[in-house]
Amino acid sequence: MIRPSTAADLAAVFDSLPCIVTAMRATGNDQWGPSYPTRDHFAADFTEGVLFLDDDQGQIRGFAVLNFEEPEEYEPLLWTVGRPALVIHRLAVVPEFLRRGVADGLFAFAEAQATERNLAGLRSDTYSRNPAMNALFAKRGWRQVGALRFPGREADFVAWEKAVTRIGLTSP
Repeated sequence: MIRPSTAADLAAVFDSLPCIVTAMRATGNDQWGPSYPTRDHFAADFTEGVLFLDDDQGQIRGFAVLNFEEPEEYEPLLWTVGRPALVIHRLAVVPEFLRRGVADGLFAFAEAQATERNLAGLRSDTYSRNPAMNALFAKRGWRQVGALRFPGREADFVAWEKAVTRIGLTSP
């Protein structure tokens, strides 16, 4: 079940980071590390009500942040999905639950949230060295928008978007 986080969840989310980072690095993905994401990121996400968890009978299997915050690096890209768009940040799966549909479920939840909120769609990005996440975006019908760079990163990030059906609106 995907649900909003509670204050009691923060320690478990933060405690899961070392094994998530280790699993990422084992595949050549150095997207996360000591400076990102931090405990402060997740505390702010919880306070803003934008941190969602995949919880299976009290076991956190994964999480994602859903908000409207777009990094300034998004500005020059040629997006086709208008604003406001729901943006996915910090999506991760606890390694013992990889390849069990957790990330797919978090994506489905985000897409449903965008539809329920009557938004045009979603935006996100992931490291170019994260083939599993890039493949998941493609599998779920997201469109690549372009490449962007974040300060202090060796490789590009890939920007993605997905349009959703807006309630009460028909396509041309």
